[in-house]
Amino acid sequence: MTASMAERTLIWLLRVFGGIALAAVVPMIMPTDWMVAINDGLGLEPLQRSPLTEYLTRSLSAVYALFGALAIYVTLDLRRYLGLVAFMGKLTVLLGVFLTVLGFWAGLPAIWSWGEGPPTVALGVAMAWLAGRVAGRES
Repeated sequence: MTASMAERTLIWLLRVFGGIALAAVVPMIMPTDWMVAINDGLGLEPLQRSPLTEYLTRSLSAVYALFGALAIYVTLDLRRYLGLVAFMGKLTVLLGVFLTVLGFWAGLPAIWSWGEGPPTVALGVAMAWLAGRVAGRES
């Protein structure tokens, strides 16, 4: 893959990911009853309604949205932020491993754990690898 093709692919990847992550604004502001309905639909134990639950669910959504906005922003001057993108890729791999383990440990359905963690690992690997190709090195 040429550096030019890697750059276009990385920009596309970051923008698609960024858009998906920005969608976390919805759960950030959605009514708690919707969260309860999603929880119940997954067949999980009843969702505890408390200030801490409200804070953690909404702040996590805000972090996802923030990361999505950052992913899109760096595409506006990708070469300038290439080191940051490579670092974000490596951190995203670690996040994916953590999310996989956490999902199973927390007792989420397997489809959730496998559907979030490994794709996050793959995203991080792709980000780091493509950043290396854009920089002209094999990674």
